[in-house]
Amino acid sequence: MRDLRTLPKVELHVHLEGAMRIDTVRELAERNGVATPSGLGTDDWRFDGFLDFIDQYVALCDLMTELADFRRLGMEVAEDLAANGVRYAEAVFTPSAHAAAFGDDWTSPLEALLDGLAAGARDHGAVVKVTPDIVRDLGLDAAERTFAVARKFAGAGVIGLNCAGSERSEIAPFAGVFRAAKDAGLRSVPHAGEWAGPGNVWQTLEHFLPDRIGHGVRAIEDPRLVERLATEGIPLEVAPISNVATGVYRSLQEHPFLRLRDAGVPVTLNSDDPSMFGAWITDVYEAARVAWGLSDGDLASVACEGVRASFADDGLKTEIERDIGNWVDKN
Repeated sequence: MRDLRTLPKVELHVHLEGAMRIDTVRELAERNGVATPSGLGTDDWRFDGFLDFIDQYVALCDLMTELADFRRLGMEVAEDLAANGVRYAEAVFTPSAHAAAFGDDWTSPLEALLDGLAAGARDHGAVVKVTPDIVRDLGLDAAERTFAVARKFAGAGVIGLNCAGSERSEIAPFAGVFRAAKDAGLRSVPHAGEWAGPGNVWQTLEHFLPDRIGHGVRAIEDPRLVERLATEGIPLEVAPISNVATGVYRSLQEHPFLRLRDAGVPVTLNSDDPSMFGAWITDVYEAARVAWGLSDGDLASVACEGVRASFADDGLKTEIERDIGNWVDKN
């Protein structure tokens, strides 16, 4: 079997805050004179379900109190992605989680982060674009401010508009924000169908006009929805280890990745919050190899699906797909 760390990859669903190194979390907590988040143990994170995970995520975000923290995060994540064979990534960042700490400044944290990611790309070779995410639970005003800061950096490190949160909030009220984002040249890459069922995905298709969907795994419960995703070729950013860690599925054996793939839905493998779930993208590919019996050729095909689903420029896509082919051809 080939070394999956050397398989050239793209990562389409990784939260930058959730990729913060554990040593960095401890360092920031000590500097700020506060306890580390309660879910952080000696060398890993523990969660009591999805809502507890969200609480831990918020506590982690609260540790970032200086603009240098965001630049550091960008540099460290770019380095860690490159170490996992990632050549290109589209990563989620939550401006609403940080603005209050900087006097209602929604711009400076993202600007510092983009500076760090650019430095990381120069030093380590992993290009990382950002998709700021709306947290629907916070309401329309926060959504519009997230869009405003995303538009400010469109084409300058920001490539799309994301949408996350508990999936309990209504979708329709945010439709205008996503239409405006697409008019501004941003891609629509919302979360949907992770905790809420297929209806959440249907509404997302109607109101957010997604180019891709984050997670989307609960679509498997509606054959008509699966058929639509396959027919329209809407890729899903699947993060199976995350889905098990937060209790969406009890095990990888129960996960619908293979069923979605076999039904013709474009599915990609991703890490989601790699530091918090203890699994970077190489670990996700390793788990897919073991749990689902995927061959190196199968995994290379999944990697190519990720390349095609990305918004990288055509030249970079061609280069990465060529290198994936070379990886397969190696003895």
